[in-house]
Amino acid sequence: MPLLKKIECEEGWGGIWQITETFDQLCGMIPCGECYRRQALRFASERRRLEFVAVRLLIFMLNGQDMPVEYMPSGRPFFRDDRGLFLSISHTSGYAAVMLSRHYATGIDIEAVSERILKLKERLTGPDERAETLYELLLHWSAKESAFKILDVPGIDFRAHLRVSGLECPAAEGETETAGHFFLYYNLTDGNAGRFPVHYETTDRFVLTYTFHKS
Repeated sequence: MPLLKKIECEEGWGGIWQITETFDQLCGMIPCGECYRRQALRFASERRRLEFVAVRLLIFMLNGQDMPVEYMPSGRPFFRDDRGLFLSISHTSGYAAVMLSRHYATGIDIEAVSERILKLKERLTGPDERAETLYELLLHWSAKESAFKILDVPGIDFRAHLRVSGLECPAAEGETETAGHFFLYYNLTDGNAGRFPVHYETTDRFVLTYTFHKS
């Protein structure tokens, strides 16, 4: 389907693609589709193949040109031909998301709405974090994933080193379309500390968070 949503803000731009196409259809929608087809075939999972090509298609839709992506040893993505353009990628069941910025390191995360996250609450949130609802817990998880992508250091404990503050998400059954912002504080074992402003959106299908940090 077409681009589900375009994200535009002062720090950067991005978008969400809802993956309804087949693998062949996605490959046919992007320049160098045959090249991406060959690369995607290294994945055993059909879902991962779809996500791989959907991300490349989304990057093309957002920039109007094919931009090859490479990965650091940590898994952090970057553009081979444009090191000055920051990139973050996320995908969940049926969706791919990308965020770009010229001046800020960026992190984006999209998570499908699922009650399975409730089983992980004790591993994700600390005693001074408020996550009373399914959506608040999903946003805690998603925000920490977004921040983790910017920090890009090993050994981060989501419960001990990352703390959400100021989140009061009104999303609930029957009223799932919400948006807002809050802060995520980090305090790492090497003494590195600070905070990220986090933007969020929720729907009945997914939650989305994205954040930026001056490079």
